[in-house]
Amino acid sequence: MKLIFPIAAALMLAGCSTVSTVRDAWDWDPTASQQRIRVVSSSPAQLAALNDRVAQLQIQRNDLRTRISAEPDILTRQRLYADLHRVGQQLSPLERELLAAAAVRR
Repeated sequence: MKLIFPIAAALMLAGCSTVSTVRDAWDWDPTASQQRIRVVSSSPAQLAALNDRVAQLQIQRNDLRTRISAEPDILTRQRLYADLHRVGQQLSPLERELLAAAAVRR
């Protein structure tokens, strides 16, 4: 019996940590306009430049992954993971933009 109360209190406190996400889900309005992906105009020069930048970042990402797998030092790997995260943050919106432009061109 003494164990039940601390466990119940811990569960209630753990549930409080998700209140903000529950509130966001509860208040979500599907009729409200959502943030749209910026679509690149269909000029071939802009699409080529975007495609080149995506390819450059993908090569950089693959190079970082190779360096991470070969690195024995944990501190150096952590710095490489930070670089990988930075490259991924740059790459992700560009890939979405390129996919949106490809969908518009079809």
